[in-house]
Amino acid sequence: MAQFDLIVIGSGPGGYIAAIRGAQLGLATAIVEKDPAGLGGTCLRRGCIPAKTWLETAHRYDQMSDLADYGVAGVDVSALRADLAAIVKRKNRIVLKNGKGVEFLMKKNKVTVLKGVGRLLGGGQVEVKGETTETHQAKRIILATGSVPKELPGMETDGVRVVNSDHLMDLTTLPGHLVILGAGAIGVEFASVFARLGSKVTLVELMDRLLPIEDASMGEELAKILAKQHKIDIRVKTKIASIERHEDKVVCHLEGDKPGAVECTHLLVAVGRGPVTAGVGLEATKAVVDRGFVTVDAMMATAEPGLYAIGDIVRTAMLAHVASDEGIVAAEHAAQSLGKDVHPHPINYDRVPSVTYCDPEVGCIGLSEAQARERGHDVQVGSFPFMPLAKANIMGEPHGFVKIVADKTYGEILGIHIIGPKATELVASSLALLGGEYTVDELINTMYPHPTLNEAIPEAARAVYGRALNA
Repeated sequence: MAQFDLIVIGSGPGGYIAAIRGAQLGLATAIVEKDPAGLGGTCLRRGCIPAKTWLETAHRYDQMSDLADYGVAGVDVSALRADLAAIVKRKNRIVLKNGKGVEFLMKKNKVTVLKGVGRLLGGGQVEVKGETTETHQAKRIILATGSVPKELPGMETDGVRVVNSDHLMDLTTLPGHLVILGAGAIGVEFASVFARLGSKVTLVELMDRLLPIEDASMGEELAKILAKQHKIDIRVKTKIASIERHEDKVVCHLEGDKPGAVECTHLLVAVGRGPVTAGVGLEATKAVVDRGFVTVDAMMATAEPGLYAIGDIVRTAMLAHVASDEGIVAAEHAAQSLGKDVHPHPINYDRVPSVTYCDPEVGCIGLSEAQARERGHDVQVGSFPFMPLAKANIMGEPHGFVKIVADKTYGEILGIHIIGPKATELVASSLALLGGEYTVDELINTMYPHPTLNEAIPEAARAVYGRALNA
């Protein structure tokens, strides 16, 4: 039985960051991973990174359609086609490279990698079942076992015609007609991927708008653009009541605002993800589990002394960057409890950036307009479109807008919501504007370079007071 100060179970962006931070603080650290493909977790192997390679290909493919307008002659764009086998090959190459990077970081930081399925035995013991079964002792344990795509009764995925996001990223034949159930981040990202690559796409969402957890204006604007530019059939306030499976197609029977029978070659079930906590041994501990999620305090500690939980298995946003920060908090608190001179700080979940890499991109930080009103703020909002900006027109993407949610009494910026070109990058630079450090007036008086997309941000601030300069 090997002895460790810290064992991390799961090597996704929460787990491997936690392991590195623990090792940096002088803890003898091990990380457990069951995936025979290697370290990195869902984000690297089947989630964020593979999906973004598909999105980049779709973006470049779409750009090729109007090369002549940019002065690029001699290209027969009618001959272009999407080579899905090549997309998958490139995706695998990028995943492999990044996976080796995670392995290097483990070696560099002297983190012991334990290959196999990790299970809590109680009393600080962790069983690792791989080629052999071993038991290890740890003073502190961080559970970071992640999540998997949710299944729906009657629409269980088969990996051929009814698929989840894992299956879709290894698809080598372009769907003739892809129906997507669920218009959260995963659903709208793949809708914009396959519509641009040439598939007919129908997007079905039970709620009244796309991206239902974001500011309402984001989903409403996204629906308009996806329908107009990508010819996506969008059906909100609608559900798939049942499906018929055939060898060469799936028939989806829809109920709601836009009912009817829709035949498709593939059905993507994208109704969210569920935590992986069954079978990890939590019943051998005092940790509280609520519908699969582990209950933790501000330092990510569970009710079991010395046991922490982070990432998709706790009730916080299922985002890689959230898991990473939670891993740092947990590792630092574990190290502090073992006598190390470190001072962990809890996460402010009101300032978590949310990004969706569809076309156009969506980036949000802070409170939505509805959330701000629910919390009792006297709300003022201002929006400014990308259309008038020279940079957006140069890029050929003059769509979308920046929206600022502010407190009228104090001028505090409560939220920034962006849909349009490079929104996922713009929202990152907007983070410093929240939390009371900046007011609307101070943002108005901040100079931004020209011509850039960033110019929409101070214009949106001016729009809060109804005095945008370029409107």
